Amino acid sequence: METGQVAAGSSAGVTNARYDRRGLDRRRTGQPLVSVVIPTYNEAENIPILVRRLEQALADLDYELIVVDDDSPDLTWQIADELTQAQPRLRVLRRTDARGLSSAVMAGFGIARGRTLAVLDADLQHDERILPELIGAIVDDGADIAVGSREADGGSYGEFGPWRRTVSWTGAQLARFMLRTPVNDPMSGFFVVSRARYDEVVDKVNPKGFKILLEFLATGTPPSVTEVGFKFGQRLHGATKLTGSVIVAYLMALLELAGGRFVTARFSAYAIVGMSGVVVRALVLVGLSLIADARATWWLAIEAAVLWNYWWNNRFTFNAYRQRGRQSIVGLAKFHAVAAHGVLVATATQSLVADLIGSESLLTVGVAATVGLGLATVGNYHLNRSITWQALPA
Repeated sequence: METGQVAAGSSAGVTNARYDRRGLDRRRTGQPLVSVVIPTYNEAENIPILVRRLEQALADLDYELIVVDDDSPDLTWQIADELTQAQPRLRVLRRTDARGLSSAVMAGFGIARGRTLAVLDADLQHDERILPELIGAIVDDGADIAVGSREADGGSYGEFGPWRRTVSWTGAQLARFMLRTPVNDPMSGFFVVSRARYDEVVDKVNPKGFKILLEFLATGTPPSVTEVGFKFGQRLHGATKLTGSVIVAYLMALLELAGGRFVTARFSAYAIVGMSGVVVRALVLVGLSLIADARATWWLAIEAAVLWNYWWNNRFTFNAYRQRGRQSIVGLAKFHAVAAHGVLVATATQSLVADLIGSESLLTVGVAATVGLGLATVGNYHLNRSITWQALPA
């Protein structure tokens, strides 16, 4: 067993297809036809079942299996290592100094020897029987990426309840819109990528991202993609890892990919929250103006926007550094101080720009206000990052 971390460095077209695995090259060579990477965390009960299923699905092919485990408390890595005695094609990488699904996949790809690189979850919800079809889409038909899709012909979400279906559908639509990819199921964690595609994008992929398929779809030149439908299965053992933090991580990954990494995902999220705060202030201002004094209404509207912005930045933008209890009281006080600083910066900048232009036209006022707001937003972001949440640069 290997221990430690191996660091890793919109689609041109999408087709749906079914492949006859007899067309694949079954010859045993020094380089396996496929390396199947299985990222795991607390999957001790599932991993023996999955390995047996993969042996059956890939029986006619030259393959290797790579389990990448993030030092699971249930000793998944140990169970997998014991399986290597009966399965010489299985390798185990136990990571004691790293966490995360995408980085685990990239660590596995980094030590893989296959002509194609596959990934599927260990929770038994991905149908390993379509792997030959996915591999064939690349080896025989020249696709860059082949995706196991719940949205393609023959695919379905299985026993997903209304909530999970809504989350998956919404996430897929956001990815298709923001990344301009025509892939029907861009949230899939079940796919095969060609060695050439991997080599092209490996140094550009963000291993901290949540959905690694998005990285391979949105990075580099637009790839050719084939989707093969499968029915999403039920988890037999263990618990789902879909939490609020995972959803936030996914949204942040979309923002970063959509911004081309010229603007960080965290700053994009901060700006979005700020714009929503402007709307909140306007709504409160209009609503209270009917029942309260104008001066009191103004300050109440500002306070409502500040509270709104703090809550959402704490839950979304800086979710990894989220403040709770007494810590949130201190954080809110700091956030107020930074907001006051931002007002001063915006006002001073607006006045300076207007004086430099030397005009009092509506256009001048608009330009000056925009410049002031922009500088205040950037300044407030960095102050809140370093002082309010004491977050690492991102």
